[in-house]
Amino acid sequence: MSKSNSNKAPGRGAVAFAALDPFIEVFAVLPVEKELPGQDRVQWGTGNRYPDYINDLYATVPTLQTIINGSVDFVAGDDVAIALDGVPLRHVNQAGDTPRTLVREAALDYFKLGGFAFQVIRDYVGNVAEIYPIPVDYLRSNKDNTVFYYCENWAKKGRTDVVVYPAFRAFTPEEWARLTAEERDRHAASIYFYKTIRRGTYPRPPFAAASKDCEIEKNVTDFHFNALENGFNSSMIINFNNGIPEDPIKEQIEEDVTRKFSGHENGMRILLSWNPNKESATTFEVPKIEDFGERYKALSTHARQQIFSSFRAVPALFGIMTETTGFSQQEFEQAFTLYNRTVIRPAQRAIAEALEAIYGQPAPLQITPFTLQGIDTAVN
Repeated sequence: MSKSNSNKAPGRGAVAFAALDPFIEVFAVLPVEKELPGQDRVQWGTGNRYPDYINDLYATVPTLQTIINGSVDFVAGDDVAIALDGVPLRHVNQAGDTPRTLVREAALDYFKLGGFAFQVIRDYVGNVAEIYPIPVDYLRSNKDNTVFYYCENWAKKGRTDVVVYPAFRAFTPEEWARLTAEERDRHAASIYFYKTIRRGTYPRPPFAAASKDCEIEKNVTDFHFNALENGFNSSMIINFNNGIPEDPIKEQIEEDVTRKFSGHENGMRILLSWNPNKESATTFEVPKIEDFGERYKALSTHARQQIFSSFRAVPALFGIMTETTGFSQQEFEQAFTLYNRTVIRPAQRAIAEALEAIYGQPAPLQITPFTLQGIDTAVN
């Protein structure tokens, strides 16, 4: 039986590298909706964590956060009022939330997750007494959005703090009077739920198509930060000069080294070389790349443009000046008018219609728009 030649020197001109499969870690959570056996509520995303993933992007991607926060400011305008029978409400609930707070919280979830929710509290005769903004990421639902489940930490195993609410229904005084005591208790607190898309159980963020671009911006920032922390260490080669092991051992060592030292979290990439001895070590010459910084700049610029495109917006609307200086005041006003009409006003209308349905009165929401060179941002 012939002996293994795994420790023999490679042939003339050959180099014994470990497996060169690319090392890729995918952190994105897909927005899949899954009904689990024996459960009425539908999972929102892989592992029920899609809202957590979106919240992480919002917290770590500057461009995304800028667009969302700026859009919330546009929606809320200079002031917000809710008037019932002509009488303005100072607060919408006992927690002290103002109408402006209610609108801002709804707008934040609208642009972050593609929907918003209110908890509606009724008094003993069925009138709406309070409205609370409910973070959409705290909610899960059955398939047709008739029952909602509230929990502040869906990632917690063995959770016991889930509260069940029915979907909001409008009742006339006569209809409320005909309800049984049990039905009144059940509808004393309900959830008004809005989503920008009708299909599916859960909403979809307006920037969903640009989620990979959000990851790019985030990872490029991480790469540069960790490259700085690591002293700008460039990609390198590691020589193992004590023989050539079997492929499974090579792959395990490569995986361990790669996880520890490479990827965007470490700002470098490593090449492994297996040699029978030091004299046979592989040499490696790092090519000089004059435009290395430009590559990352172009990548960041492309990702940023894609994120803005997903919102149908331009950077100047949010105080971000581009390198070009040809964006005139007239073009700015035209861009603002278009964004206001196609993005901001639909959000305002959705919130206004929600409050009309809840209070049972036409146009209770009044937004005092800010103006930009005479441009009116009022909802209509």
